[in-house]
Amino acid sequence: MKVNGNPDFTHTHVCLEGIDATFPARVPDWTYRGHALPLFDLETIRRIAEVTQEPLKKGDFNAANAIHVLDGGKNDDGSPRVIVARIDWPYVDTEGLDAATDLIEPTEDGLYDLGGLEWAWHVTADAPRP
Repeated sequence: MKVNGNPDFTHTHVCLEGIDATFPARVPDWTYRGHALPLFDLETIRRIAEVTQEPLKKGDFNAANAIHVLDGGKNDDGSPRVIVARIDWPYVDTEGLDAATDLIEPTEDGLYDLGGLEWAWHVTADAPRP
């Protein structure tokens, strides 16, 4: 999917219920059940990973989903070589790691989709905040 230059996507900021932070995103002009379907650049994905891992640092693995970014150096073209994963920590013990983990592939523009279903994003006029 090509996002940059696509008139169906606009630059905005989004927030996620239960997290006191906003993030810059590209958002399509359609929603899923009233929720935004944002796409994020890698820098923003790293910020989201930090925020969503906070409960894990406190030992709360039943809190919610968390984003994890695994760095693997650079590709031959100089682009970052990373794996972005969403882990549903509450389900790791009962469903297994494979079932509780989704790898998030970037679009051809290098943006990552964290929209829909359990990610209830809302468009906000607020500037990004940590």
